[in-house]
Amino acid sequence: MAQKQQRSVDPLRAKASEMRLAQQRAERRTRIIVISAVGLIVLAIIAAVGGVIWQQQSEVSAARNVEPSDVLGVYADGRPIVVNGNGVSAEPDPNLPTLTEYFDYSCHACADVDAALGEDLTTWASEGHYNLELQPVITVNMNYLKPATGASLVVAQKAPDKWIEFHHALLAYFRTQFQAGNGTVVQNLDPSWKQVKQIATEVGVPSDVVATFPVNAVESYLEASSNAWKDAQYSGRQPNQLGTPEFVKDHSSVVTLGKTIESTRESLKELFGFADSATQAPSDLPQSEATAPSRSDEEETQSTETTTGSD
Repeated sequence: MAQKQQRSVDPLRAKASEMRLAQQRAERRTRIIVISAVGLIVLAIIAAVGGVIWQQQSEVSAARNVEPSDVLGVYADGRPIVVNGNGVSAEPDPNLPTLTEYFDYSCHACADVDAALGEDLTTWASEGHYNLELQPVITVNMNYLKPATGASLVVAQKAPDKWIEFHHALLAYFRTQFQAGNGTVVQNLDPSWKQVKQIATEVGVPSDVVATFPVNAVESYLEASSNAWKDAQYSGRQPNQLGTPEFVKDHSSVVTLGKTIESTRESLKELFGFADSATQAPSDLPQSEATAPSRSDEEETQSTETTTGSD
């Protein structure tokens, strides 16, 4: 029986089939390469994000776990920051009279007085008219106080040429938050710490100094300074009316602020025996923040109500 003759294959169709197979193989290789590349990119992004998160967590952990004596240095015993003709330091000039200001970085009255009079006080001190002792204590005691005080003490040691501007900027920021009724940052510790670092960067504190700011290494410092303030026997202090800001001359007598900026400026110049040519428009000065220097449940409620906002 004769075999059926196989039909010849069309060469053009065979070539087209081979080309389709080759193209399919090429497309598969391309898909594999693209998928692999995308996978590598995703892994790199995950690794980078993870690295940033790890670094941030490490920074927070390091800032939380510091030895107060290491970071606060000479200020660890609760002493004030001093401004005089020699600059910013921890030591007063024994040949000058002294004006001490007790304040809380989370006290709105302190922030208001600093906005009205603070630059005059530090300028006059820098000109050598007196020692200005800036003494942080506890009155309102919002969480902003802790990183602000710690950073302030660090800058006073490591970047003293930036301290005056930084000090005023810390109080100015709190003033904006209080006036806006926004407690989102100032009532919370970590956001306050991050904000303090941002403020320092904005006024030019070197990054290596900002990197050393503690979250909260000042509890013992503030306890010591507040107890010393509370126990001090100053002439002119009203019984049971301890509040900030409080000004004291030569560690002996309370300086009463006038009702206006101008009257206060003139009385301070007269008190310390100097004059200048600067003038300011009269404006009412705020009253002191009369909060006892201790942290009770009642005060916790007061400080929460003083600046409102969502956590």
